[in-house]
Amino acid sequence: MSAKRKLAMSGVAILVVLTLVAGATMAWFTDTEKVNANFKAGILDISVSDDDASDGTELNFVNMRPMEEDTAIAEMTDTLNGGRTESTYEEEGFKNPTVYVQQFAISNDGTLPVNLKLSFEEAATESHRIPKLVPNGNGGIKNLGTDDPAWKCENELGKAYNGYTGNNINLTYDAANYSGTNDHFHVVLFQKVPVDETWMWKVVAEDITLDQLQGTDGYVLKDSDGNDLLLPAGATAENNTYALGAYLDKDADNEYQGKEYHVNFTVNAKQVDKDATYADKA
Repeated sequence: MSAKRKLAMSGVAILVVLTLVAGATMAWFTDTEKVNANFKAGILDISVSDDDASDGTELNFVNMRPMEEDTAIAEMTDTLNGGRTESTYEEEGFKNPTVYVQQFAISNDGTLPVNLKLSFEEAATESHRIPKLVPNGNGGIKNLGTDDPAWKCENELGKAYNGYTGNNINLTYDAANYSGTNDHFHVVLFQKVPVDETWMWKVVAEDITLDQLQGTDGYVLKDSDGNDLLLPAGATAENNTYALGAYLDKDADNEYQGKEYHVNFTVNAKQVDKDATYADKA
């Protein structure tokens, strides 16, 4: 083969290689953009306040007495509507304060919708003293005083009375004779709802038992359709105002006179997602 022909063949080979290389590095039209991606967990945060939107609400129920359910609810409703005041009770012969119903409001200060439940957790009672009431032998009671440390409160008002079979009459209503939960203690839940251009108080639960409130499940707030209430993010206390009422039924006897019951009233929130659960502890 002549030198000229060899040179020509070499040139063709070089062109073929260059063509293959160029073909191997060809690409379709593309474009790439980058943006920042930030991930933030939502906030589940509720607040409980009184009817004046003051945080750290303390609900005090005073001078409780055995009542018929209808009478109790009527008095509570009248109180909430402003028709029954301390002066009313005083005029009727009661010693003030006499309080059977207290308002509280819930707001959702977080960024997530929530379900809510109410519960009671017994509180410490070391600093509380109760009257030393004992049977008087005539179907009534007599007061022996409040100075003896043995008569410190043990939350007897929230417990069932088991009776006393001993011989010391002064131990008839001793704390050792109480346990479990008091079936004569009833809780009523009201909600403030809009009606036309005003508001009214509606009973949403007539009889919440201590067994329920002290139990794991508590009392779950419901909407008007009976479903678990969904409180949206940003919901204000003004639009989510409730009231808790408490009374003893007519079968409560002298063993509950002067007794007390101190609890942490807890409003617990959880996510609304399926299978989401409430915290075990507040």
